[in-house]
Amino acid sequence: MAPQLNSPGEYVLIRTKDELERLEMQYNVWQSNIGYLLHPAITQREKLRVADVGTGTGIWLRDLSKMLPENCQLDGFDLFDAMFFKKTPRPTNVSFIQHNLLKPFPAQFTGQYDVVNVRAMVVALSSDEWEPALRNLMSLLRPGGYIQWLDCSAKDFIAKGATEGRVPINAERWTELLRTTANALGKTPNVNALYRIFRENGLEDCSERVYPLDNPVGRDELNRAVLDGIHNFMIAALNGRTFEWAKSADQVMAMKEAAQQDLRNLNCWFSYNVYVVVGRKA
Repeated sequence: MAPQLNSPGEYVLIRTKDELERLEMQYNVWQSNIGYLLHPAITQREKLRVADVGTGTGIWLRDLSKMLPENCQLDGFDLFDAMFFKKTPRPTNVSFIQHNLLKPFPAQFTGQYDVVNVRAMVVALSSDEWEPALRNLMSLLRPGGYIQWLDCSAKDFIAKGATEGRVPINAERWTELLRTTANALGKTPNVNALYRIFRENGLEDCSERVYPLDNPVGRDELNRAVLDGIHNFMIAALNGRTFEWAKSADQVMAMKEAAQQDLRNLNCWFSYNVYVVVGRKA
């Protein structure tokens, strides 16, 4: 399905087998730097009910199902079901529901969850959509339930570690391509405002922690995820239009290959920050 750009909550990436693999690679890199699936403030217990909104491939639910009691219910929500659990069997306590988080959730789900997890909405939501999305997510919570939101910002993407003081021009150009195009499409949420939005909408015990993706163990995977992620974003963005700075898929591929050469020849790598914000419903 071709993406409809600028539509509410639209995830501006192509939905292919390669993108499925990239999403899971990105997830693993994030986890290797963050170190937990559920924030330490969230108590794990019997019969916990958890919603994962924007679940994608369902990998977070799959991992969570291994660490929680079998009587916990785990539900994944996503705008599209194209990539959900395509490679692995679905755990018996996991369900999947197709839904746009910018629309009110059906009544059977409101007030039913102890935890709502949401992740990587940076290329799905525009800046004015984060607060309405949060209010819809809050409607899913029981009193005392937590929202856990993990996200990043296009402006934080950088190339680090170039040898001998050399400038990785092409790698830097690659991350600038993401920022410029995301801005043109209105996908420019201010992740630094997420904590404030939590508090202004009545969530309590809010906390924020920023995790730089600097773990050397996942560095190669992170490089691949950034190279492929920006490439997939641009291919989706070019559907039916061009930009002054990127007019064709061939031009984007040439820029990707030049960035990859910088990583290899200058011994540099990509990095960015992941923000984890949690809050509790009174």
